[in-house]
Amino acid sequence: MNAELEPTITFFNGTSTIGGVQVSVRSGNSEVFFDFGVTPNPSGALFSRSSPAPVEGSLAAHLRAGMAPHVEGLYDLTQLTPTGGSVASTIEPMAGTGRMLSQTSVLDHAENTAIFVSHIHNDHCELLPFVSPDVPVLMSADSAALYTGLTEVGALRATPAAVRGLVEGEHVAIGGMDLELVHVDHDIPGAAGFILQAGNRRIAWTGDWRGHGHAPERMAAFAERAAGVDLLITEGTTLRPDSSPSKPLSEVEIAERVDRMLAATAGLAFVTPYPRNLRRLAGLRDAATANGRTLVLRHETLAGWRAAVRHGLSVPQLDDIDAPIAVLATGDSDTNLLAGHTQVTIDDIRANRGDFLVELQVPDRWVALAVGAGPDDVLIHSNGQPLGSWDPEWTSLTAWVETLGLDFVWLDSGGHATPDDLAWLVETVRPGAIAAVHSAHPQLFPRTSAPLILPVRGQSFTLSQPIAPALGTRSADSERTMIPCVL
Repeated sequence: MNAELEPTITFFNGTSTIGGVQVSVRSGNSEVFFDFGVTPNPSGALFSRSSPAPVEGSLAAHLRAGMAPHVEGLYDLTQLTPTGGSVASTIEPMAGTGRMLSQTSVLDHAENTAIFVSHIHNDHCELLPFVSPDVPVLMSADSAALYTGLTEVGALRATPAAVRGLVEGEHVAIGGMDLELVHVDHDIPGAAGFILQAGNRRIAWTGDWRGHGHAPERMAAFAERAAGVDLLITEGTTLRPDSSPSKPLSEVEIAERVDRMLAATAGLAFVTPYPRNLRRLAGLRDAATANGRTLVLRHETLAGWRAAVRHGLSVPQLDDIDAPIAVLATGDSDTNLLAGHTQVTIDDIRANRGDFLVELQVPDRWVALAVGAGPDDVLIHSNGQPLGSWDPEWTSLTAWVETLGLDFVWLDSGGHATPDDLAWLVETVRPGAIAAVHSAHPQLFPRTSAPLILPVRGQSFTLSQPIAPALGTRSADSERTMIPCVL
């Protein structure tokens, strides 16, 4: 094996927590980073919804909190100090003896560097506003359209970097490396992974994916393209000690169940979807229309959808934005975002209880009080916030449902691969090794014919070097403890 062609892989974040994957592959003077978000999990990061980063000095705060890669040249330095700064000088307050970053090394980026973003969920793209204008950002064309639309309406901050949208199968040269974009199926438009030829190795990254969504054929195509890669890096979100063997609902089943519930409900109907799951929103629109109702969305949700379509989002069913959809107009609504939309008021909903299916997110629960919601009404919770019973916000949701006496239906069809799906992918791809990220319990990855690498945050390695015990692998025949291994 030619050592000069052997790429170095560094796992900066996202190794033992859900979200916040930050990995780089470097070969010679070429390097690609993926992804570029932060974990929302308070146990895996210092900043979260309950403890947000400051608006001013946000880049410096993320670097000092260890939530962004400590790599010189990746960032827009004007965001560190008015006259520009460096990563090393920025983290200095936390790098002293005995402090959190005392063992942290600050690396230099390669001469040819790019960032790949698999999809537009915050835990994969939240650091984009900090990227240097000199570092290109790669993502699928649909992700680029969605990102542009969401930044246009203020749902996300824009990046100073140039964003390049790639089509399925498109190849991009990053110095001496070759990256091929491959679409995957996730609960957001534009999700994609890649196959990377880096030196003498082929490495595949799935991004977030599932086998029960709208386009399972994408995963079969990904597995075919990735066949025989030296390293397969995949998410493992659903891995946990209490994992249920039950099969998740498909998107088709979600739409069918919503249709049946609306047909059986004469009163108010509320729904809590994830706002960027636009295919789910389209299904809710169609179910509402079939039952004589109009889907009523928050102004941010509808404006982001329309802006993404305007910027080229090409997903089937999503471009029919003129179908019957309305926006909820309240006293605090942004009049600019309301422009051009059919508007529905609180009074309209109160007077015509059976005419609407109303999006009800956490900040808008007061609407249920304003329209007099009660035992004759239904709340369909479908992968919006809170994301599950483990979320602290779930207690609040339960209190609202029980206090108002609502009929509560939880239709859960998440965006992540089941343990069985993970095993299928590995046995289909037959990689030289697997690395599981985006998981609180990567050691629970199902046993397969390929050795499992359990990366530790901040460590670098090559596939031909002896892996340190702290990093570890688990082979098909080993116990679940981490042991040294040569791949």
